Amino acid sequence: MKSKWVQWSGAVLCAAVAALCFTGRVDPWIQRAGLGKLEQQNNQYLAENFEKALSGFGVMSGLKAGLAVVEGSTGGVNAGVSLQLQIGDVVQSAYDYVDIAWRTLLLGSICLLSMQYLLEVAGFLGQIVLGLFFVWLAMGCVWRHPPQVLRDIGILTGFAGWVLYLFLPLSILAASALSQQITQPTVDAAQAGFAEAGETLFPDNQSLDEGMLARIKQIPERLEQISNYLRQKASEMSLWTVQLIAGYLFDCIFFPLGCFLLMLFGSRACLRYGHQCSVHERLLKELAKLKMHSNGD
Repeated sequence: MKSKWVQWSGAVLCAAVAALCFTGRVDPWIQRAGLGKLEQQNNQYLAENFEKALSGFGVMSGLKAGLAVVEGSTGGVNAGVSLQLQIGDVVQSAYDYVDIAWRTLLLGSICLLSMQYLLEVAGFLGQIVLGLFFVWLAMGCVWRHPPQVLRDIGILTGFAGWVLYLFLPLSILAASALSQQITQPTVDAAQAGFAEAGETLFPDNQSLDEGMLARIKQIPERLEQISNYLRQKASEMSLWTVQLIAGYLFDCIFFPLGCFLLMLFGSRACLRYGHQCSVHERLLKELAKLKMHSNGD
């Protein structure tokens, strides 16, 4: 009778916790348990890097538009065919680098914002999965010998809860630590280099002004200055572009995905090892019982 009362009490308690999970009232307790600080650090990292990528995207947009204006203005300048071709080649090469870097920063901004949304979705789904896990616990308290399908569902919901509440946030946190130590200095240097080039070529963003376009056409020397500057910075621009591509690939894909897969497969390996050990232990116990019975006979 007492065991029945304990079973039903445990089932009611688990059902009450499941109801709290479904209504979102367990989330403050989870935040106080330490996950709130983890969420705050991830949000700060993603927000800062998103603002940095978005700012760099704006700088690259201005530089890209300015180079497009310069490239279009060479046709109206009376500076000789050879000089026009020379300036056009240099500007086109620089424009290609800037365009690739512009696309990289755009995709980087999208990836960083998507990771913010992913963490929000994980927090929302985590409450549902945790509620399903406590529903399974409630059924387990009443049902002493549940079928294998129900056991598998319980293991799946429990593991999904770990993934949503721990593995995803920890993978972002680990990726942020790796980014700060490895890729962030080169990405910042590349963005600073492009920003300096934009300020040098088109101060105060005057490249979009029609009067500036007219002055460029009237002063071939200005085109020669731009061409010489771009020729000097061609190798550095190519290096900056490669650094941006590699940096955002690692920050947005390789680091978080690699850390997540490492934790996922590592936990699966530990669970599999623990299951094999338990099976082995049960087998040894059964063999010992059989041996005792055989000796008794």
